[in-house]
Amino acid sequence: MRVAILGAGGVGATVAGALNHDPNMELILIARGETKRLTQERGWILESEKLGNQVIHPALISEDPTEIGTVDVLILACKSFSVPEVCERYRDVVREDTLVIPLQNGVQTTAQAEAALGRGQIAHGLIYCLSQSTEKGKVVNMGELLRAAFGFPDGRKSERAEALAAGMRKGGLPTVYTADILQMVWEKFMMICGNSCAFLYYDCPSGGITADQRRMQFLKGTYEDILRLAAREGVVLPEDIVARYLQEFAQMPPTATSSLYRDIRDKVPNNELEQIVGNAVRMARKNGIQIPFVAAAYDKTLQTKLW
Repeated sequence: MRVAILGAGGVGATVAGALNHDPNMELILIARGETKRLTQERGWILESEKLGNQVIHPALISEDPTEIGTVDVLILACKSFSVPEVCERYRDVVREDTLVIPLQNGVQTTAQAEAALGRGQIAHGLIYCLSQSTEKGKVVNMGELLRAAFGFPDGRKSERAEALAAGMRKGGLPTVYTADILQMVWEKFMMICGNSCAFLYYDCPSGGITADQRRMQFLKGTYEDILRLAAREGVVLPEDIVARYLQEFAQMPPTATSSLYRDIRDKVPNNELEQIVGNAVRMARKNGIQIPFVAAAYDKTLQTKLW
């Protein structure tokens, strides 16, 4: 199975590490510039407590769609804001039967990939992993949080998808192929969007929120906003999810934040504010509902112009 991974950061390396030792998988890394040069010279370095330290040597490292050719699986492991552009650029590697798996944060990347590619079997997907690039071509994966899922809401059968999920599980990355994928994607979206909104609105880490009951009520409001939005989009989330997420937030280390908040704080121009918080506001407007807490965080972030 020819598996192309688009994105050499934390997500891409984590998936590659899980598939690295499977003889049935021909790994292709889509990379360019310094990342391409370094991985060709020394390999793609992954340090992981769960997957083991390893040097991954893809069968091909290229940025050229012609050299890559068509693939059986395309895993989109880039940032969400770049999905339309990269899908347009690498459209020619996708056949009608190619399985395409977006693993970005947010709930609209599948639609964006469908619009840009125009073909392929484009799934919904997600991954939980604490992985980050420490330098070009080197990724560190930390902690116990590690799982992935992908699938199609229509429940279609796919031997290729089942084989890919099995290969990822065998390599140490718990993965499911499921028809319940939309619920799982929205559950992750609620956590990421809600937490990020609280961090952005109060401009502090988790400890500054848990210490103030009014701030915890704001966090609860963001979760309830996304719960209503999901319901309007036809996705029913578990009844206890808000209480569960509040409890999990309260157990975070006091210095914990989200990557979106850190990017905004550090004035990173290419960040996921629009793909996560902005898209939630626009989806609510389209559906004719109010999400006041998420909207307040979005408006305040835009007004402060931190980036």
